[in-house]
This record gives sequence, structure tokens and C-alpha cells, in this order.
Amino acid sequence: MFGTHDNMEWMRLELSIEDDLNTQKSIPDISNVGLDVTAEIMHNSFLNSIPHLDEVKISHMTMMSEISDAIEGDKIASRENRSLDLFLTDIGGILEDSNIKLPLATEFPTEIIVETCRSESGNLVRILSPEIFGGMIETFEIGKNQKISGGKWANNLLELYLE
Repeated sequence: MFGTHDNMEWMRLELSIEDDLNTQKSIPDISNVGLDVTAEIMHNSFLNSIPHLDEVKISHMTMMSEISDAIEGDKIASRENRSLDLFLTDIGGILEDSNIKLPLATEFPTEIIVETCRSESGNLVRILSPEIFGGMIETFEIGKNQKISGGKWANNLLELYLE
């Protein structure tokens, strides 16, 4: 059984991020804030203004994705995958008009990774959301003739488009 999952190839989906906090890349003008400015505001402003951090984050998530491939392959081989219905029940999501809607509160929406993979029994979907202490990795199965065509994250909700 392990042999069938050893060479599983995951394909990453592009997600659109609709979040005002992450679209602002310039340093906000805090000169008029005066004594109300906090160290956290100044620190966040500094981090948002350093473009090379995005490259580091992407590199880090690529490495983590490769590592998790091996771990997920073993997990998948050792247990039966959850169906979409069971996954939605477990995580509190819904399926509405071929859109999978999942509650996903994160401070790092640009680092959410959604990947798909074909297996013998159906198509698999994996969601990685990095947070403190390792984050979340969720995998579920959709039908053989179904696929995730795209998705977006907005207002702490991850929406995936099912075809």
C-alpha cells in the first residue's frame, strides 16, 4: 500500500487574498499618531516595508510543503481519507453552490497553501495554514470527477471553488 503513495505529486492552487491589511505594502504615516503609536504598530510597519521577507516566507513555505509531503504521504497511507462531508463536519465548513466555505482565521493569509493531488480512489485536497507551533494541515477527498479550480481568502473565510 505504501508504494502507491510514495510518488504523490501535489499541485499548488493560486489563492486570491482579499484583506485590506495585506494589500498595504507601504509604510503608513504614523507621524501624526503621536503618543498613541505602539511598539507593535511600529514593528508591523517595519516588517511590511521589507520586500525580501516575502521571498523568505515563500522559500520557507516551499520547504515546509516538501517536508509535509512525506509526512502526509505516510498519514494518507496509514488511514482512510476523510470525505468532503466528514471534513466539513469536522472543521465547521459548508458546501454551498459548489463552493466549499471554511472558517480559517489567520494572521498570515498570504501563506495559506491549498494543494491538490490525484489518488486511486479520488482527488485529494490539502490545506496548510502556518501559524505559531506548526499551524494546521488538513487533507480531505473529493470525487474522481471533481476538482478545485481556485479559491480565495477573505474575512477569515477560505472559499474553494469545486467543479
